[in-house]
Amino acid sequence: MKTPFVLHIDIDAFFASVEVLLNPALKGKPVIIGGMPDERGVVSTASYEARKYGVHSGMALRTAGQKCPQGIFLRGRFQLYSETSKRFMDVLRRFSPRVDVASIDEAYMDLSGTRYLYPSTLDMAQAIKIAVEKEIGIKVSMGLGYSRMGAKIATGVAKPGGIFALWDEVTFISNLKLERIPGLGKHTLLILQGMGVKRVGELQTVYPSIWAGHIAPHIYNGGTYPEPRAAKTKSFSRETTFPEDISDPEMIKSHLSYLVDRLSVYLVENKYYAGRIEVKVRFSDFSTHTRRMALEFPTYSFRSMWQQSLHLLGELLKKKTLPLRLVGVKVEDITLRRDILPFVSLKNEKVSSGISDIKKRFGFTSIFTGREMMLEKIYPVERDGIVLKTASLTK
Repeated sequence: MKTPFVLHIDIDAFFASVEVLLNPALKGKPVIIGGMPDERGVVSTASYEARKYGVHSGMALRTAGQKCPQGIFLRGRFQLYSETSKRFMDVLRRFSPRVDVASIDEAYMDLSGTRYLYPSTLDMAQAIKIAVEKEIGIKVSMGLGYSRMGAKIATGVAKPGGIFALWDEVTFISNLKLERIPGLGKHTLLILQGMGVKRVGELQTVYPSIWAGHIAPHIYNGGTYPEPRAAKTKSFSRETTFPEDISDPEMIKSHLSYLVDRLSVYLVENKYYAGRIEVKVRFSDFSTHTRRMALEFPTYSFRSMWQQSLHLLGELLKKKTLPLRLVGVKVEDITLRRDILPFVSLKNEKVSSGISDIKKRFGFTSIFTGREMMLEKIYPVERDGIVLKTASLTK
């Protein structure tokens, strides 16, 4: 029988664990990293002791302070965490040249070529765990599977501080409740549960197209080590400085709409999905402000991105009554595919794809929204787009 050979390693409560390592007096106490409880901001990491009070990553610091008033709040030392992460990855690379870094505190490893070095991949995983915890001084959790999805799910079972191997990955994942699947959003989960689907395996019989397209490709199919599916860049942005400071909100929206349009077409052409959007403004006094939010699900839809960016712009314009000298938009959390497509209409994406095809064939300016057409009064128009005075793009 073939043994699971994809290993997922995750450092338990990474930032908090590093702080405890440097200050043993914090051991066993609710440590919360990210800032002070009276500040705006969110929790970066919470120790397992803090999690018992309901504190978790992404929670507002003020909420964390209410849930855990006895918590020890620290701002964090991110340079130190980065250095610790590098040491962690260096230890992993001693065991296998195939280490794919997933984030600052987790990675995937290919153990398929090590069958002659250890009695089993599980024995090797245990050796890696011992080495990491001895040399770095912090606990890790590990999952062994035949796929990335399987290995990551196994790590979730192993937390905190254990190892779990999926010997029969397909059966195990099929019996899981839907909420245990990485990449399945809350909106999709509610819809599927409302239609009577509670466990993953039920998709195979009730909605075979969803199973075949978005579950089956990510679990074991008898193949080799799965290649990572990640975009080369993590964000794309478009911004412009106006020829003259602008106070008219409608004209500001016109510029923003055009920039979002450029991003949408770029994402479609490169087959990228964006998970988060950010809007940036610079007022006439040169003060710069940004606001960002997650999109409902990873997408390249112009309509979805425009609706969110319009909301963010409105929030930013409330900050000051001064005119603007710059507006920009950025998309982040770029992916090449979605593990599970939301169970909602993709009509807006189809529209964006169709518009992109038209622009590619007849020129970018061949089809515009009414709002974008306002820019034709103040800028030269060419086949490939409006010639903004000081446009820029970044990756």
